[in-house]
Amino acid sequence: MNILIVTQYFWPELFRINDLAEGLINRGHHVTVLTGKPNYPDGKFFQGYRFLNKRREKLGSIDIIRSPIIPRGKNKLQLALNYISFAFFASFVGLFKCRRADVIFVYEPSPITVGL
Repeated sequence: MNILIVTQYFWPELFRINDLAEGLINRGHHVTVLTGKPNYPDGKFFQGYRFLNKRREKLGSIDIIRSPIIPRGKNKLQLALNYISFAFFASFVGLFKCRRADVIFVYEPSPITVGL
């Protein structure tokens, strides 16, 4: 089965969704993750990541498609822009870069904008 996971947070950020994706691979599924550039919890991009670089990666057999995102920063306005930018950019990236999925799983520890 082709499974698309949509989540703002994924490896190298440490969230439980990483384990779920690996478990699905171990059960024989093809997994693609649509996510943002890692910047949690410090509010700045992890080393090697920028707004427009590293659009595609692999973690073992997991295909990772990274959407541009505004980093979380240190104040509430930057955090709001972070949430909104993921919803906006991932919508377009998902339309054009993600292959047709049999199932879409949305992981949103916060905020609700991920599900949009």
